[in-house]
Amino acid sequence: MKDILTLSFMPCHRIPERSLVVRGKQFPLCFRCMGILVGMLIGIPFVWLYFPSVTFVHFVYAGILIIPLLADGYTQKWMWRTSTNSLRLLTGLLCGIGLAISIILISKVAVRALMVLTGS
Repeated sequence: MKDILTLSFMPCHRIPERSLVVRGKQFPLCFRCMGILVGMLIGIPFVWLYFPSVTFVHFVYAGILIIPLLADGYTQKWMWRTSTNSLRLLTGLLCGIGLAISIILISKVAVRALMVLTGS
């Protein structure tokens, strides 16, 4: 139970300068990972309710939403520039929503395929 409460199962570097600190307590994730988590928590119910059909365009949207995180992360890693916590949070949110779109759409395709294969 402690692993779930501290989010220690998530692979995050937890650098204090890149994490939210409230009243002297550090949040167990950095801003980027926090954005991904919040984006997925918001995105999964939204996508499930508002995307009843699956099209190739939805997968393109998911990919487009993930690209800013990759660009921010790699340009920072290659030391081309320094990222900010607000940019990390924003790109994490976009990526989380893109991942949510991918997860829901792939699961819907898989369920439909299983129904066709089983004759249901």
